[in-house]
Amino acid sequence: MLVIVVAAIGLYVIELVSFLRAARRQSEEEGRIQARLEAMTIELGSLREQVMSLGTDINAVRRAPQSSGQYREAVEMAEQGLDASAVAENCGISRAEADLIVALHRSRGSLDATGPSEPTA
Repeated sequence: MLVIVVAAIGLYVIELVSFLRAARRQSEEEGRIQARLEAMTIELGSLREQVMSLGTDINAVRRAPQSSGQYREAVEMAEQGLDASAVAENCGISRAEADLIVALHRSRGSLDATGPSEPTA
C-alpha cells in the first residue's frame, strides 16, 4: 500500500511540476503579448497623428485657390467665344473669375486687332 501512496504522490508531483512549467510559459507569453500591445498602442497613436495631419493638409488643399489648369481651360473657352457663365460652369471657377477672364480675352482680342498702342512720352 505504501508503494501505491508514494507512486500517487510522485505522480502528483510530476503533474504539479508540469503545471508550474505551463503556467510559467503562459506568463511569459502574456508578457510578450503585453509588450506587443503596448508597442501597437504607441504606433496607433502615431498613425492617428499622421491621419489628423493629413486631414489638415487635405482641408488646406481644398481651401487653396484652384489650379492654373482650370484657368488655362477657361482662357481657351473664352478664346472660343463662350460667355462667362458657360466658362464658370465648365471650369468650376466663380462667375467673377470667369467674367474677368472673358473680359481680359476680349480686351486682348481688341488690342490684337488694332495693334499695340504707341507709348506716350
